Amino acid sequence: MALNSDGAKRAPLSFPKQNNLEWLRLLFALQVVVVHASEHLNAHFEIVKLLKHFPGVPAFFFVSGFLIYASYFNAPGKRYFQNRFLRLFPGLVFVTAGGAIVAMAAHGASDIVSRFPTYAGWFIAQISLGQAYNPSHFRDVGVGVINGSLWTLTTEILFYFMVPVIVALERHVRQAVLICSALSFAVYLVGPLMLTQPVVRDKTLFDVLALTPIVWGWMFGFGMLAVKHFAWLQRHMRMLPLAVIPLIFVIAFGIDQDPIVGSSGNRVGIIYFSAYICLVVWLAFGTPFVHLGADLSYGTYVWHMPVINLLLILAKPSLPIALVLTLSIAFISWFIVEKPALAKKRKSLQSPVGATLPTAQTQTD
Repeated sequence: MALNSDGAKRAPLSFPKQNNLEWLRLLFALQVVVVHASEHLNAHFEIVKLLKHFPGVPAFFFVSGFLIYASYFNAPGKRYFQNRFLRLFPGLVFVTAGGAIVAMAAHGASDIVSRFPTYAGWFIAQISLGQAYNPSHFRDVGVGVINGSLWTLTTEILFYFMVPVIVALERHVRQAVLICSALSFAVYLVGPLMLTQPVVRDKTLFDVLALTPIVWGWMFGFGMLAVKHFAWLQRHMRMLPLAVIPLIFVIAFGIDQDPIVGSSGNRVGIIYFSAYICLVVWLAFGTPFVHLGADLSYGTYVWHMPVINLLLILAKPSLPIALVLTLSIAFISWFIVEKPALAKKRKSLQSPVGATLPTAQTQTD
């Protein structure tokens, strides 16, 4: 059992390790790849319109809230931060090096020598908390941003630092997760209307906050609440597929980008998101287990924009090529970079009491 700061034992947060979160996260990543590739490579298909109703980023945030909160609750302290570092940093360094190669493919190999301070500053920003930083020198490369999708990593990393704070708050305020989630949703709701003053060049205060969990934290919060009340969800697992009814209704009658009834893109409404994550939980824990053997979701997500940019530089705008190349590099990233790093990671998520689980199946978050 994990210990509170006062040394008292507490029951671990637990859920079945035999779950389908691995392939679900890959589907979330592929949704982002297909939507972005269709937009930037002029590969417009009718199915893309449907895929926009199942956005990958909000689902990622929910799953992260679920897994990361459980990870910290069961193994707080130094081990938590070590595990987070090993999960993100090696793959992030690898893709940042790849992004630099894409920039040199556009400007020539000698560009890194003549513009070394630009490359160095960008590289440091990419592997720290400046993923949104994009030097003007790179704005003629592909879509104009080497790896714009990495803004979600800024949000993710900041969430990692917030989790210990929220857990500490819970020792004094029982409903801290719910309160923090409600405050975040309030900013999500009114921010675009009220926080419109420019603060950095043409970026508004809301644009800046949208790189942080202050805006997206409620999606993480739903994941945290789900793992806190997983026993209740497990008892009602058979009911969760009924969430498809309000989901279809909101798709048919909702308003895009509306924070209440929106059903498309990252800025989904809370009604739609609630139904959406019910289906995610059911698919993860209420359907037969399928083991992939390789977690390609992170590599697929972080590599797809450098790949799209490279295809634009080479004048080969093809969605199938983008998918194949992205998955191929994700495969390399997993087996050469990510998996060896994760082998150094100490397990922090505990199995449910009484469950018999194969030792080979572990969570990678």
